[in-house]
This record gives sequence, structure tokens and C-alpha cells, in this order.
Amino acid sequence: MKTNVELKDGWSLKKAGEDREWLPVRNMPAQVQDILYDHGLLSEEFRLGWCEKALFIGESDWIYRCCFAGEKGRKCRLFFGGLDTVADIWLNGRKLGRSEDFYLPAEFEVSDLLEENNTLYLHFISPISYMGEQEWKEKWNGSVLRCKTVRKPIHDFPPEKMEKGSSYQGAVPYFTPVGVYAPVSLVYYEEEEIKEDFIQARVEEDGRGVLSIEMRGTGRPDHLTVHWNFPSEDGNGTPGRGQMQSFRPEVNGYGWSIREEIEVEDPPLWWPRGFGRQNLADICIELWKNGKVCDRLLKRAGFRSVEMDVPFAYRINGKKVRLFGGSLDPLQGYTHCYQPEREQRLFEMVENANMNTLRIWGEGIPLPDAFYEECDRRGILVWQEFFLGHGAYPDSQKIRELCKKEAEFLVRRLRHHPSLLLWCGGNETLMGAEFQGCCPYGKEIFLEDFPEIAQRLDKDRYYHPNSPYGGEWANDPRAGDLHTYDCVWEYPYKSYPNFISEHIRTAPPVKHSLEKMIHGDIWPKGFTGQVLDGSSNSMPDTWLERSHISAQGQRKTGDYWEFYDAENAEDLLYRFGAAYGKEIRRYGEQVRIGSREPEVYSGRSKGYFACKLVDTWPKVYCAAIDFFQEGYIPYYSLKRVFSPVLLCFQKEESIRLWCVNDSGEEAAGSVRYGLFHIVSGQIQKVKEKKISVPQGDAVLLDDLADFRFFSKDCALFAVLCDEKGNEVSVCIDYVDIERHLKFPNAGLKLEMRGDELVITADRFARCVQITGEQDGDPFGWLFSDNYFDMLPGQRKTVKILGNKEYGTICVKAQYGGCEKIRYNREDKTDGTNFTAERLETAGTGQQGTGHRKNAVPGP
Repeated sequence: MKTNVELKDGWSLKKAGEDREWLPVRNMPAQVQDILYDHGLLSEEFRLGWCEKALFIGESDWIYRCCFAGEKGRKCRLFFGGLDTVADIWLNGRKLGRSEDFYLPAEFEVSDLLEENNTLYLHFISPISYMGEQEWKEKWNGSVLRCKTVRKPIHDFPPEKMEKGSSYQGAVPYFTPVGVYAPVSLVYYEEEEIKEDFIQARVEEDGRGVLSIEMRGTGRPDHLTVHWNFPSEDGNGTPGRGQMQSFRPEVNGYGWSIREEIEVEDPPLWWPRGFGRQNLADICIELWKNGKVCDRLLKRAGFRSVEMDVPFAYRINGKKVRLFGGSLDPLQGYTHCYQPEREQRLFEMVENANMNTLRIWGEGIPLPDAFYEECDRRGILVWQEFFLGHGAYPDSQKIRELCKKEAEFLVRRLRHHPSLLLWCGGNETLMGAEFQGCCPYGKEIFLEDFPEIAQRLDKDRYYHPNSPYGGEWANDPRAGDLHTYDCVWEYPYKSYPNFISEHIRTAPPVKHSLEKMIHGDIWPKGFTGQVLDGSSNSMPDTWLERSHISAQGQRKTGDYWEFYDAENAEDLLYRFGAAYGKEIRRYGEQVRIGSREPEVYSGRSKGYFACKLVDTWPKVYCAAIDFFQEGYIPYYSLKRVFSPVLLCFQKEESIRLWCVNDSGEEAAGSVRYGLFHIVSGQIQKVKEKKISVPQGDAVLLDDLADFRFFSKDCALFAVLCDEKGNEVSVCIDYVDIERHLKFPNAGLKLEMRGDELVITADRFARCVQITGEQDGDPFGWLFSDNYFDMLPGQRKTVKILGNKEYGTICVKAQYGGCEKIRYNREDKTDGTNFTAERLETAGTGQQGTGHRKNAVPGP
């Protein structure tokens, strides 16, 4: 029977060429920087992105040593799941070979070398010096980054243009990881072995399920058995639906193969998140010879049908599914080793934000099987890119062949996952070349090689050549997908693109995250926030030091000048965050409603991804979720704009109320809408009507021209309740910019009901902000909603998510006082024994009362 033995123990590390003692490695896998940090040789400052004292890691050679026991005489291979990047591998004094591709595992036959006691050496070559040794053609000058001659993430290398500020991902000035980032294993195997597999679960037009099994291997097995089972839906041990079938493989001189299709009557369907259950079939395939199992394969698959009339216009199991999510960078930058605890927090935040899709960015890193299994389990669709990044690539045979091997490996590894929606040839490879006005060298990789591999190995999934790609130029909004750099570039047809795969604006993270990651004062002496002729610094230099300046982050902000000038750091954070949130709302609602001229534009956009979803290093740039996995105004703005059923006002030549239904069912109920005065809270106009909106459609509910003219210090509101009276959607919108408006000092009443916080506002409350602290620690809180407006008299229930067991929760409106309430998850109470404490402190933002210069007392 094939067995895997992970080599976790017996490891040590030293810098090549030094006589120092070997450093023991406590946990594997671990990269060089992880081991140095574990021994106190790198400080916490390094993990916060201040990396200047860690640059020697990428500039040096390193040697890993592992002493381990083996089973001499057995067939065995040595498997490396991920090496970063160039490593010579030696076992018992014999060189096995060299690995030089970050994206590919390395495997070596060691049956004849394995002893009872063994010594393994991995000699990692400095990636910086290795890059300088690679072939370089003069024609690539000005077009191709030199780091692209090495198959390693491009953001691991020094920026070609060094400047004050961080690298693109956020390290200051940059960081180059080295070492072992995935498990190392001994694989003991039999003569009879599964070498290739393709397992596909699909649904035919008549509703029948078909489980396709295609395999190849070595040896001469007797038979192969396929067990499949749908676990019980009730989770109480009730037997699920299952079946077993046995097949005789076709044996030839080169080994064996099998290709079978198993009919599954009326299979439970796998649905994307928000559309139904994620039913998964457990599949076990065993290879038998002479009455014993020689090899076993365990996988999970989901039965679903996928149709796409035009790129990104998806129907899954017959339902229209629009894609809402984000572009996913690596979950952290200080190591390429996978960290499941960060993954779990990410998935919680993705689900809370009504996202159903993750775009695995082509400039990122490979993710382990556990990540995709979690996507399957949660119903999160995956846009998977091959690992090509911004701009042209060397058109060398070496790079082309390595990219082909990477793509083949990735497709074979992931194609059975029901969450996997499409393949994409990389990020901004063509667009980057067009922006730079240079030749797109290497385009054959994603225009010829990758599509051939996808068609040959996974022909039923869509292959998208690059992101963005389509139309007359790479970033043409009318076709394919769009990266919305309209904050720094101007181009036609940008208002209603076919699909938004990156929407970008810039804002700092929450205050406690910013304080932790910068050097110096958060509000330096003499800083005013004014933007004067000859200066564009709308943020303090201490913030800009953590921003990628050449990426023009200063120009990618939202319209922050529409908000009040800042007198302190809290005001400034709100100003940028609110501007980013307003842009998310404006654009998100616009593209969900769609154009009224679909023959000219693309109608309703097929989907919308935020860029970036998460920060890899602490940074001041565009992520909706910061490095510490905290969400600020942009994150919660995405949550609301991604609501399956959305009410929104369109303010153009008239004011129109729309309802957009991207849920899995028809949306029906009663909507009450109208006009109220912000300060007095008095309703000035009101209407009510019954509505019904088909699944996957947007319906114009009313043109509010009969409201005629009204004062701009009024706001629009709409509330949709379903037929049982449950609140489905609330919309509050403005007809003037915020710095022209005055807001009342809203009083907030708080109650705790278990893990639910109930908030009541006595006046209109602008941007209600909820923060928490546990024993003085503000990090790690997650709320079902935050940074929302409240109508006078409205009761808002917010669920406390995450793993916080107790603490103090603070709630304040931007222009009002702050209330505190104690929280304990174990308390099952109606809230009567909890008292909210009024804060009378001065200040603004997340601590204090908000600036009072425009706060107006209520009536």
C-alpha cells in the first residue's frame, strides 16, 4: 500500500560558508526567515514589514539538513511540495538534482539510495545572484523585468525602480523569501500505482448525474473499485447515499488505464454560496492486486451543471449567477508557508461580505489542497489564474517550458473541484505591456500554450487568456474583463463594463492597524492635510512610507474632498475610508443596475471583484481587508453592495428607485420609500408598493419625478420587507456631498442578546461605527455589519462573529457620542442586565465623539 511519511523532525539550518552551529528547526515546513525569527534573530519589526535588516536572506545561500530514518529495500520517492526556489538536493552524499521552479513540486526516485539512517541536504542558491546569471536578451530591455527570468513571484525581488516607500506588496523596502514552504515527504509505493487521474462529476440535461473516472498507472493490477457516497445531510449519523462498483483496468506493455462513466440517479446538487447546499460526494478509488490494496485515492466532488452564453454570463444548475468577490493576494508576505488560521478568518470575512467568488491572482503563490476543499465546502467559486504577472515575459524556451509544466500540474491537481469555475492565463501580462507601450514578449505562453493545456486536460471549463482581456485592447470595458484604473487613466465605455475583475481605490486601514505598522506619529507635527500647489501629499509621510508610490496610490483615492477637512488622524482616516466606500457604492450599484443602452454597452455587468481583497504586508493602499484581517469602511461597503437583494437610487436626469435581485429565488414583498429631513428626522414624502423581482434581474420600481424639487439637506430612504415582514434591504442615500450637510447628534441605545447587539437610534445616525476590545486588545473583532447609517427609530441587529468570548463593545455615530456595553458570549440573556455607559470624551473616529463643528442638536 502506498504511504506518505512527512519529514517533520530532524531538521536544522545554517548559512552557507559560515562555521556557526546548525540552528535546529522546531516546525516544518519553515522558510529561512521563519527559522531565524523563531530563534530571535529577526525581530517582530520584520513581520510588520520593516525588512531592511532581513535583505541578507535573499542575498545569501542557505543549507537545510535533515536526518531521518528510512525503510531500506522499499520502493520510495522523495517529494518536495514547495521549494523557494533554486535548490541543489543531496541524499546520503549523492546529488539527486536541482529544483528551480517555485510553482512546481520536486520529486526524486531514491529506492536505491535509502538507508535505515539518512542525511538530506538542501542547498538553496541566493535568488538575487541566480537572477543575475540567467540568459538576458538585449531586446527585452525596457520591456521585461529581469526577475521574470526566474520562476518565482515577481514581488519577491527588489523593485527595478527603488524609491522611498514600500514595495508593491508592502514590505519596506522589499523582501526576498528563501527556503522550504510546503511539506517534504517520503512516498513508499508499490509496483501497481495510480499515476494520473481525472474525476469529474457532472449533471446532464435530463438531470442524471454522471461520475467520470479516467486513470492511468503502472504495474498489472487485478481490478479497481470505486466507492462514492453522499454524507448524511442531517449530520446525525444517518447513512447517506452510496454505491460501489468494480472495474478491470486495461493492461498494456506500458502499464494500465481505465475510463468509465457511472450513472448517479438524481444526485444532490452542489450550489454556489447563497443558492443552495454544497452537496459533496466522497469518492474512494482503490487499486487491487492479489487481494490487497496497492494504492488508494480519496477525493470529493460535486454534481453541478455550468453554462456560459458569453464570457462570465454564468448559469449554474439553471440559475443566473453573478460573480461577487475579490482578487486574492497571498495571505501574508513574511513567509510563503500556508497558515490555515489566516485562511479561516479570511473565509469568515468573505462569507460575511456576501462574496461568492475568489480570484486567485496570477502574481500570487500556489495554494494547498486544503484551501480549495474549503471553497468546495463553503460554495466559494474560484477564478484560478496561472502564475504570470504584470507586463511582458522572456520569450525563451526555458521559461516557456517551465510555464507549461506548471500549468499541466495545476490543472491536473485542481480540475475535480466543483468550486473551480474557470482558468485564466495570468494578471495584466498583456495590459501591462500595452500600458508601457512595449512589445508583449512571451504572449505565446498564455495565447497558445495555456489554452492548449486547458482544452486537452479540462475542456469543459472556460479559459480566459489573461486579466484583463477582450475587445480592441486588453482593458476594453466592452468585452472580457476590466481593471478599473479610471482614477489614473481615462478611456471610453468605462461606465458599464462587461465584467469588473479589479476595482481599485486607496484608503488607509483602521486606526489600530495603522498605529501598529507605521514609524513615527500618526498625526505628525505641522501636518494639515491640505493639498497645495506643488504638493500632492494628502496623507502624512509616516503613512506614505507604507504606500507603493510608483503605483500612484495618492491618485487612486476616492473623492475625499467631498468630506470635511480633517483636524486629527481619526478624521483623516474617516475621510479616506468614507470616500473609498462611497466609490464602491456608486460603481457597484451602477453596474448592478446596468446600462439602459445594452446595444451600445454591455447591459448589466456580469460581476464585480474588489482589488485587493487582503493585504499581504501592512500597507496603505487599496485592500478591503488589511494585513491584520481587520475590516474598515470599504469592507462593509462591499458587503452592502454585494447584498443578494439590493435597493438603490439612481440619480441622473431623474431620481429612480431600483431593486436588483441576484439571489437564488424571486424577490417579493413590500417596499416603503421616500424623503426625510436629516436634522429633524421628519418624513417629507413617503410611498409604499408591492414588488416582485425575478431571479437574476433588475427592476425599475419608481421614478420619483413627482417628488418635484426638495432641499438638498434631505435624504432618500427605502426599506424592503418580505411577505412575512422581515427586513430584506435598507437603502439611505444623499443628494449632496457630505461636507455640505449637517447631522444631528444621534443618541444610541444598546442591548446585548447573546451574541447579537441591538442598536436603536433616536435621530438619524451617520456612519455608526462598532469597535471592540478584549483586555485592551482591539484586534480580531468581526461584526455582521458596521459603518452603516440608521434612520430615526430604527432598530438594527448586528451579530458578533469570530471567536471573541468576551470584551467591551463601543458604538458611536460619526457625528455623535459613544456608548459602551459589556459582552460575554456565554451569557444567554435578553439584555436587561447589561447597561450601556455613555462616553463624554472628546475626539473623533473610532475613539471619542466625532468632530462637532457641524453636529446639530436634534429637535
